[in-house]
Amino acid sequence: MEIDLMMFIPTLILSLILKGRNYLALLSSIAIVSPLFLYWDFFATAFGSWSFNRTWILGFYVINLPIEEVMFFVVTPFATLLIYDILKRSKGSEIRFINRRLVFIISALLVVVDLALFLHYSYTFIVILYLSMSLIISAILDEGMLRSTVFWKFMSLTYVPFLVFDYFLTSIPVVLYGASNSILGVRVLTIPIEDFIYSFSMIMLYTLFYRLSDKNWIKS
Repeated sequence: MEIDLMMFIPTLILSLILKGRNYLALLSSIAIVSPLFLYWDFFATAFGSWSFNRTWILGFYVINLPIEEVMFFVVTPFATLLIYDILKRSKGSEIRFINRRLVFIISALLVVVDLALFLHYSYTFIVILYLSMSLIISAILDEGMLRSTVFWKFMSLTYVPFLVFDYFLTSIPVVLYGASNSILGVRVLTIPIEDFIYSFSMIMLYTLFYRLSDKNWIKS
């Protein structure tokens, strides 16, 4: 819970100072995207891909997930999308070579490699499928987002808080990963390489539906 609060409270203060956030769009994005990752989280926990160190959680559960884990899917987009709100005010440019066809090819290659190499690693396999899914959905619904330099600057910057908070989660550790067939075992500091992919696909989808919802709320 402490890590959730460390993310939420400073962001809330900055949001109130900066103003201009579309909270309805933010809530819409959370309502759409969070269930996709909570669903995976429920099953991954049930089948032992990862678990949670009881020493560092309050002990309140939603089905089999600690309340801190559920709150993570609210706090994370609330905090990280503030970076996007700040960056989108700047003038970006368009990356012309990125298009739906390229994204579809990359996504298909990811699935092929995933099936060939990572089928027996539960976390690795699913996280690459989610990445492929996220890319395809983004290309179909908002190709312009993927072509925007602002988006890619934003995605790069999200790894700054990610490295800080995920380091705490994996070094204490709060999150415990399953047997050898859960992850590849490749880590940056104490962070599994899979977490980097997980963060990328999750933040991409939150941003996608935040943008789409923001446009819809403005029109209405």
